Amino acid sequence: MKFLATFEKSCSLEMWLKLVDSLKPYMDKNGLKLIVAMESEDGSRIYDLAEAETMEGVEAFMTDPDVIRMRQEAGVNTESQEVINGIGEHHIF
Repeated sequence: MKFLATFEKSCSLEMWLKLVDSLKPYMDKNGLKLIVAMESEDGSRIYDLAEAETMEGVEAFMTDPDVIRMRQEAGVNTESQEVINGIGEHHIF
């Protein structure tokens, strides 16, 4: 299943990308894959398109204490996480 999500951040995009690299083992463990991520014009939010094998994997990833800590330390407002919508077919140009 694919979904579009967003959250607030106070870190730079470069710092967030380093965080994503650090979180890759946790994402792999829970069957998650980022497809594309975009930063808002003012730099305060990330919008991402992701894919998950199961919703249980998403929940396990989002509630993992290590993941929460790593995200917060990097400048992610974990309370602002929002799944905007599920995504059906898509095309990346």
